[in-house]
Amino acid sequence: MSNINVIDEPCGKGKTSFAIQMMNDSPDESYIYCTPFLDEIERVKKATSIDITAPDYKGGRKIDDFNSLLMSGRNIALTHSTFSNSNSETIEYLTEGNYTLILDEVLDILIRFNDVCNDNLTKADIKLLFNEKFIETDEYGKVYWIKDSYPTSKYSNVERLAKNGNLFYLDKTMLVWQFPAHIFHLFKKVYVLTYLFEGSFLKPFFEYHNIDYEIVGLTKDENGIYRTCQHNRDIEAQARYKELITIYENPKLNNYKASSLSKTWYDRQKPSEIKQLQLNIFNFLHNVMKAKSEKILWTCPNDYKQFLKGKGYNVVRKLTEKERTLSKGEKEKLEKKLSCFIPLNARATNEYSDRNILVYAFNFYSNPYVRRYFTNKNEKDGTNITVNQDYLALSCLIQWIWRSSIRNNEPITIYIPSERMRLLFKKWLNGEM
Repeated sequence: MSNINVIDEPCGKGKTSFAIQMMNDSPDESYIYCTPFLDEIERVKKATSIDITAPDYKGGRKIDDFNSLLMSGRNIALTHSTFSNSNSETIEYLTEGNYTLILDEVLDILIRFNDVCNDNLTKADIKLLFNEKFIETDEYGKVYWIKDSYPTSKYSNVERLAKNGNLFYLDKTMLVWQFPAHIFHLFKKVYVLTYLFEGSFLKPFFEYHNIDYEIVGLTKDENGIYRTCQHNRDIEAQARYKELITIYENPKLNNYKASSLSKTWYDRQKPSEIKQLQLNIFNFLHNVMKAKSEKILWTCPNDYKQFLKGKGYNVVRKLTEKERTLSKGEKEKLEKKLSCFIPLNARATNEYSDRNILVYAFNFYSNPYVRRYFTNKNEKDGTNITVNQDYLALSCLIQWIWRSSIRNNEPITIYIPSERMRLLFKKWLNGEM
């Protein structure tokens, strides 16, 4: 039996409640609870009876405080971001700690180097490092640092990640950071709380690194006790959502081919085409639905938000004079809550559970260079690791939709102009996926 259990259940089935119950029932065990958002940390801390602490800056980096807490054997709740900064010190303490990891939602296991390190490394920089033989790659694209440190600190992050074994150069085009896979072997037990695991990069990542896992379900008995069980798709539950979800159908507003509305499509469109999409969104929200701003939730690629936003679906309301005097952090949090727009990758938040008129203006395809990371393995080793594009797209769509009032089993209406995304969602509602 694997020490990694993937609890693959829809939103609202009690995955977080199961994790809290487990920690409360076995307080002598050591736990790390890892979640995408800070708000969830506070929720878990309040709901558990064990002593659980979140890393703080304390004048340095959060990873340093995380390592300090590990050294002390404390129970820890932290974000994916902090956990992803794990270093050799982290690994040393995890090896000795006998921890159970509870991973709330799957991690981003491959991230662009510049996004991880907040650097602005250019193609010319990478070419220089190769030409001056500071770095080289193996047949899988893994980057190795092979000389002394560069004369300046400009490439210190490249050196650090390469020496940690976490840097890959994909298709001689994209430099990416890889989550240190061997960390999963350091835990006594791992629970991954997610839905549609098939539609995540963590599944092929486990297969790439020969990490065994078991997909399980969750059940609650008559006494309210959660238990893991054999995993079965709840097709009846999916069908029940058909009664609550209205997918807007209109040939004029849905006149987008299967390949349209991808990130590549957006980047190639003339301003007039983007403007037409903005008019379609406005038409649906105001002329068709006559929706009030406080009921609207919409999304698109972040780079195009400024071109698609419009009157009546930008913010629920403006900040009051008193609210404008709040601290920077409190004000940003309130502005986020009052926004009608939330990013495509929004997960694990209940802030928008009162919104019931939705627009999803995107057609999700994974980055081809990230897919290449897996196909490289197939070509070199004869493996058969697959990335399921349709399940990846469906997973992202469902996670986003479930930020709305559907999570409270309340009806919603959604406009999905992408033909492909609309059909995938219909298949899911019909129990075909």
